[in-house]
Amino acid sequence: MQPGRTTHHQRAMKNPLTSRIQASYLLFILAALAEVFVLNACGRSEQSSNDPTTPATQSLQLITSYSMSVTEPSGLLYSPKTRQLYMVSDSHGAIYVIDTTGLILQTIPIDAQDLEGIALTQNADTFYVAEETRSQITSFLPDGTKLASFPITVRTNTKHGPEGLTIDGTGNLWIINEKLPTMLLHHAGSAELSRTTLTFTTDISDICYDSVADAFWIVSDESQSVIKISRTGALLGQWSTPVTQGEGIAFIGNRMYIVSDTDAKLYVFVKPS
Repeated sequence: MQPGRTTHHQRAMKNPLTSRIQASYLLFILAALAEVFVLNACGRSEQSSNDPTTPATQSLQLITSYSMSVTEPSGLLYSPKTRQLYMVSDSHGAIYVIDTTGLILQTIPIDAQDLEGIALTQNADTFYVAEETRSQITSFLPDGTKLASFPITVRTNTKHGPEGLTIDGTGNLWIINEKLPTMLLHHAGSAELSRTTLTFTTDISDICYDSVADAFWIVSDESQSVIKISRTGALLGQWSTPVTQGEGIAFIGNRMYIVSDTDAKLYVFVKPS
C-alpha cells in the first residue's frame, strides 16, 4: 500500500462517523429553519388578525341641557333637508318637531303606539317609526297619513323589540333590536339584507347614521354610553355619558343631541371626533 493512500476498507470505517456528523448538522439546520418559520408565522397571524381591539372609553363634553314638556322621549332625528329635529315618545302617538332647546314647534298625530325610534328619508317625504310592542316598522307621510307596516322578527322577549332606526346614504334602513338579542339589521325597504349581533353592549336604545364617517352612532341606556360602529358592526369608539336612560341620539354640525326618557330632557354635547 502506498503512503497517504486510503483503502476501501478505511473509507468504509470512516463513513458511519461522517454520516452521523452530517445528519446532526442537517437536523440543526432544519431546527433553526423551523424556528424562523414559526416566528414568521406568528407575526403574520398577529398582523392579519380580525380580533377587534376594544377602544378606551372616553367622556363626552356636556354643553348644556333643556327640560322638555313631552314625557318619555324615546327617539330623535335631524333632517338636513328640512333642517328640523324630530322626536317621538313611547307614551304618545305623535311625531314632534322640536327646536334645539327642546321646545315643541309642531305635533303630527300618527296611528302608532309604543314608539321607540324615528327616521326620515333623504328627500323628507316618508317617516319610519319603530313600534316596540308590535315589533314592527311603520311608515307615514309628513302629514301623518299611514302608509304601511312590516314586522321585525328578532326578539325573544316581548319587552325587548325594535328600539331605533336610521337611514343611510343609499336610502337603506338600519334597525336595532334593544336586547335579547342586541342586534343590528340592514333593510332595503321591508326586505332584510343582513343582521349582526352586537356583543360589546348589553342593550341599545337608538341609532343615528353619520354620513361624513359612513358609520353609525348608538346610545345605550343600561351602560350610559355612546358607541360608534362601522357598517359591519365593528366597534370604532365608545364614550361614557351622564344621561340617565338615554333613548334618542342625533347630530347637528359639531353638536350631539341625546334625549333622556326618565328626565324628559334634551342634552347637548360636543360631537366626539
